[in-house]
Amino acid sequence: MATIQLKRRTSTGVGPFTGTSGSVKAGEPLVDFNGGDLYISKADKNASSSNPLGTSDYLKLPGYENVQNSIQSAINAQGLGTASKKNVGNGAGQVPLLNSSGKLNDSIVPKIAMTNTFVVNSQTAMLGLTTAQEGDVAVRTDKNKSYILKSEPYSVLSNWQELLTPTDSVSSVNGKTGTVQVTLSDLGGASNQSLIDHINNGTHLTTDQKDKLAELQNTAIFMNDSASFKSDLDEFKSEIIYEGLVLYETVMGVGPGYDAPVKSYSYGIDKSKVLTPSSTIDGGTF
Repeated sequence: MATIQLKRRTSTGVGPFTGTSGSVKAGEPLVDFNGGDLYISKADKNASSSNPLGTSDYLKLPGYENVQNSIQSAINAQGLGTASKKNVGNGAGQVPLLNSSGKLNDSIVPKIAMTNTFVVNSQTAMLGLTTAQEGDVAVRTDKNKSYILKSEPYSVLSNWQELLTPTDSVSSVNGKTGTVQVTLSDLGGASNQSLIDHINNGTHLTTDQKDKLAELQNTAIFMNDSASFKSDLDEFKSEIIYEGLVLYETVMGVGPGYDAPVKSYSYGIDKSKVLTPSSTIDGGTF
């Protein structure tokens, strides 16, 4: 009958059976209840001082908790973040991968165009914008127009879309375009010269109006040799009969059309300012 030798545990209950005495059989299990591991001897061996039993004589099978702790320790040692626990893919909660261009696919992150504006003076210069990307704008000074790059490459003319200008702007004035200078005749009226000629020949006046204008004369008051000129108002007041004249104004000829109004003045000397036959001279009292 076969003999089955089975050790449930070491005498200390920690680690495998080691030392310079004792023996083990190949395949013999040793249970470490304290450490939570299982040790299986690799071969028959009798321990001696010259050939002691060591941990290398056993196959170690760690317990479940020890395995979990070892795995977690290894993860912690790598400094792995939460992304290490996620699967690769394009779905929710997954980690996407870069494509062959080193970028995320458009299905993950749509392209965002940062619009740049380039000022160029020809079509050749526009098609030579090597840094232009989709969404960039080229301002053509040779045509006073602007174009946006709707798709790459920049070197293809059909990839540039002209930007439309507002349709409510004035395109022409009375058939004229560009820098327009409008005269009265352009608007259907009389020319400036026609108006000047009309005023000069007097055809817009009636005969009666012409007669009235012909009778008008320029009037002026001139200073003769017997008068003196004063430049200071206070000095002027001190040497005259101040407020000695009384004026009365009337306006005649006010009417429609070209009838010119005529102002008429009547004036006289204020009798309170001068001596008259009825004036009283009082020398006062002492």
